[in-house]
Amino acid sequence: MTGFFSPPICLLHDNGPGHPERPDRLEAVYEALEKSELRVRLKSFAPAPAEREILAFIHPRDYIENIVALCARVGDGRAMLDGDTSVSKDSFAAAQLAAGAAVAAADQVSRGELSNAFCAVRPPGHHAERAVAMGFCLFNNVAIAAEWLVRKRRAEKVLILDWDVHHGNGTQDIFYERGDIFYLSLHQWPLYPGTGREDETGEGRGRGATRNVPLPPATTEQKYLDAFYKAAEEVFAKFKPDFLLLSAGFDAHRDDPLANQQLTEAGFGKMTKFTLALAESFCAGKLVSLLEGGYNFTALADSVVAHVEGLLDG
Repeated sequence: MTGFFSPPICLLHDNGPGHPERPDRLEAVYEALEKSELRVRLKSFAPAPAEREILAFIHPRDYIENIVALCARVGDGRAMLDGDTSVSKDSFAAAQLAAGAAVAAADQVSRGELSNAFCAVRPPGHHAERAVAMGFCLFNNVAIAAEWLVRKRRAEKVLILDWDVHHGNGTQDIFYERGDIFYLSLHQWPLYPGTGREDETGEGRGRGATRNVPLPPATTEQKYLDAFYKAAEEVFAKFKPDFLLLSAGFDAHRDDPLANQQLTEAGFGKMTKFTLALAESFCAGKLVSLLEGGYNFTALADSVVAHVEGLLDG
């Protein structure tokens, strides 16, 4: 059984008119899942917000409270955190529920109550560093879920696989000196945020527990898939995770306006099935996927349908 975690409050986070990361993204996903009749095959959940103590597994308390205070002050406007990241009055509630969805999904999958899960949430998370909001991200959802799994002893070794077209600088930075949480990223290079070189491999106890696969602009789908298959197989065999978290951005699609890659929704479906097969071989299929980027709404929706279908039928 595949779980579906998507709190409606995530629609209320407002970056302003015309911003690439806006509620239309989730609305397109909902519509496509309904139209494809996949939604009825998913087991839907209404997760609770992540408690601030859980957010503080990753983010300093003063950083969390600053987000809370900004949201309380903005009224019907917005407060800018950087050039493209903002908060509105409902942003903390949305981000708290996005993190809560990640934790709830990890909880149920780790207990065997679900085979796997997909979290259609916003704001996304993988650019958020410990005390820095950036790249449309406030709290690092995938990092919070990974840390929760380890602290609650639901997993000893967590693999975070990130196929968003932008490098997840926040996730890498948070776990760069950790050996129990492996970060694997495939991303376009050069591109925002400018991190993710091949020689960034971790430090201290985390040396060798980060792997970056930068791909040039306009990489063909087959070359992208070949690089993905090779890296994923090698990392699973080396690290042998007992839980997989997937930062599932769909902005490597050929129609996405913020990057220049050549993947199609069929390519994302192939990646999903390949990833799930590896998860079944190494970690009893324990996989939680979290939505990151994807800014052409039709391409995003079609790619999510292919992804969810792969999780259901893989």
